[in-house]
Order: sequence, then structure tokens, then C-alpha cells
Amino acid sequence: MHPVLKWAGAIAVVTAVLVVMVPVFLYVASEAVIERRYPLPAIEEPAAPSPKTVERGFHLAQISGCSDCHGADFNGRLLKGAEPLRVWSSNLRLSAARMSDGEFERALRRGIASDATSLWAMPSADYAYMSEDDVAALLAYLRALGPAGPTRPRPVWDRGARLALLEGRIVPAVLTVRDSPSSLDLGPRYDGGRYLARISCGECHGTNLAGSLERNIPDLDVVSLYSRAAFFDLLRRGIGAHRRHIPAMMRLSSIRFHVLADYEIMTLYDYLDARAHAPPALLVREKANELRRRAAIEAQSEE
Repeated sequence: MHPVLKWAGAIAVVTAVLVVMVPVFLYVASEAVIERRYPLPAIEEPAAPSPKTVERGFHLAQISGCSDCHGADFNGRLLKGAEPLRVWSSNLRLSAARMSDGEFERALRRGIASDATSLWAMPSADYAYMSEDDVAALLAYLRALGPAGPTRPRPVWDRGARLALLEGRIVPAVLTVRDSPSSLDLGPRYDGGRYLARISCGECHGTNLAGSLERNIPDLDVVSLYSRAAFFDLLRRGIGAHRRHIPAMMRLSSIRFHVLADYEIMTLYDYLDARAHAPPALLVREKANELRRRAAIEAQSEE
């Protein structure tokens, strides 16, 4: 046989093998990530619900943005921003009725599903530090609504989604919680404002509240441009510095932040203003702590 024909035959065989093996590898490698089971951390049993906890849960559902992803009726919906993975947010009314208290807490704060796999497109990092009392209040409110609506489909893992997973463009919610940086700790005086910032502002501005240049979202040190009265206008009416109308904040003020009590807005302002004027030494210490934390995560991953 002519050498050229031999080489052509060999190339054809190799190509055929690759055509078969690459999709197999893509499926097997991605399936290992999708179906990975994570340890289930122990939790404290929440207190029995009362009318006050249900009322608190209603407030939390508004200010923490549950309806942004799960819909105004909490029945779940297809998330537009979840490409290349098609993800439906869960029906919270059914989830609250079916889940145990521990399963709900792990899903909310840890990004772990009832079967110990990871959730997808769930911003659990924003709620990782939500208190047990507030988790119980949110759950009590959802259960008080009663089960209703359809069960939503599981994510659709087509070839594009699996490739995006292996390339790191899709990250399990469990790992997002693990890798998300903390917000600056300014001591007990500002704990209330820090807490509100994490559960109300982290969705857009990040868990460290530093914003995103890519998405044109500012660091929340921009609050230093606002007086206390102007900050009230920002959250209640969506009016920014220099009387600018900010479309994103106008939307959020109408569906979420208008329900914040005066004391909550003042507490949030105090923390963000103090954060904007934090001493350089404190920022250096925070950066060093974050580097140590990430080094510990990497070391644990290599074990």
C-alpha cells in the first residue's frame, strides 16, 4: 500500500476514535462533577414558628430577593441569565412543604440539594451567614403560604453546558459558597449593617460588596458620595448621587428596598459609610486573612 494511503488510513482511524472518545470523556468528566455528593453539615433545629416569625419571613423574602429568581408567587421559573445551562429556579412553596428544616437550611445557605448534590445558579453565598432564626422565619413564611404550583424541571445538561462546566464557566453553588470572599468586618457596632448588606446587596455587588468592573457594578464604597438623606432616596426611589435616576435601583426600590424600615436603612448606611472610610491597616489585615483562607482551601482541595 502506498505510504500516503497508509498515513491517510491511520489519520482516519485516529479521527474516528477521537470522534467517539471526546464526547465520552466530556460526559464522564462532567457527570462526575454534576453527581458529586457533598458532606451534609449539622445544623441547629430552628424554633417553632409564630405569627411574628412568619411576618419576619415575609420581610426577609422581600429584601433578600427571593422573588427575583423564584417569581412573585415563588412558584419558580426558567432563569434567563443561566445560559449555557438551562436552569429553572425551584418552586419554593413545594420545596418548603417537602423539605425538612435541615434540607432547607442546607439548600439556602450551603447550596446543597436534598440528595447531597450541588444546586446550580443558586446564590447561596449571599445567604451563607443568614442567622438560624432568619432561616426559620423564611421557612415558616413559605410554609404558611401552602404548597401550590408545578414542580420545575431539573437542569438540562446538554453538550454545551457540560463543556462550560469543565471549562469553569459554570460553577456548582457549593463551591461558589466556599470560594466567595467575606465582607469587611468592622466590629460589633456595625454587625447589623454588615448582615443586611450581605443578604440584600450581595446578589449584585458580590459577597465582599466590591462590585464588578465587567458588569459595570460599583464597589459599595460609592456610598461615601451620599448623605444619609440621599441614601434613603437611593433605596426608596432609585435616585442616585447628583439626582440621577438609576434604572436598576429604581426597579429594586420598587420590588424590594421600599419595604426596608428606617432603622434598617440607617444601619446599612452606617456600615457602608464606615466601610468606605475604613483604616488602611484594617484593609491590609482583611486582605491577608482572605489570602490565608484561600490558601487553606487550596491545600484542602489537594489532599
